[in-house]
Amino acid sequence: MNNKPNFVLLNNNFIDSKTATINIDNRGFLFGDGLFETCRFHQQRIINFDLHWDRLKMGANYLKISLPSKNILKKSAENLIIKNQTLDGLVKIHISRNTQSNGYLPVDLTKNDILIQTKNFPPRPLDDNLIICDYNPQIYNFKTLNSIPYILAKIFAHENNAIDSIMLDSEQNICETSSANIFWIKNNKIFTPNLDCSIINGTIRQSILAIKDLNISEGKYQISHLENADEVFITNCNLLIFPISTIAFRNKKNFYNINYKKTLVKKVEKLLKIEFKIF
Repeated sequence: MNNKPNFVLLNNNFIDSKTATINIDNRGFLFGDGLFETCRFHQQRIINFDLHWDRLKMGANYLKISLPSKNILKKSAENLIIKNQTLDGLVKIHISRNTQSNGYLPVDLTKNDILIQTKNFPPRPLDDNLIICDYNPQIYNFKTLNSIPYILAKIFAHENNAIDSIMLDSEQNICETSSANIFWIKNNKIFTPNLDCSIINGTIRQSILAIKDLNISEGKYQISHLENADEVFITNCNLLIFPISTIAFRNKKNFYNINYKKTLVKKVEKLLKIEFKIF
């Protein structure tokens, strides 16, 4: 039996996760008016916090949501990790506007709720297959509370026995999966969509791009690039690097599968481990 404590930090108050509540006027609940970040931590040290902060700040500026300072927010997350006596896992920072509303208009732009949670790593997928879906990602490069396109893409994958769906933009460019960035390898060169493709600029994605020993090209790519790839892998702070063996592509009648190797992707994983010590 697990007797470890399980607290959340809600507006600087440690509260039992089973009794924590939000105000019914919270605009994150009413309108999806907010944003979030999910960070990996190892031995109670948050990985890549500066990159998470940069994305959070970009989103807050766009949505006109006020934030505490970077140091205060990081310290709050670290205090919760220590309070919950957890060595390794995920910490989620959830910021939503908490104020009465005049229709869609917030009455006070300065009020918000900050909820921080620690979570265990979810089970690593047993399968390693993706499927192309018809849902487009959001246009923002940060994580808002309006996650409907990603939820529908994840449901579509589940309905078709895949671990995730590959999302395309309105011009049919490859973007990302519902919860990860995507890379592929062709002739020893690595490719990935650029930020013009309405993708989330993942912290593991940024870490991989910073490795000097890798030959990486960012751009706008069509499905044919994945069809002709030698290897494919996806990345996020939970999975880190996850090789894909099969993608289901759609033609006019049904789906057809393409299988991939898993050889060079192990080099990427090794370099990421050496340079950033994140797993």
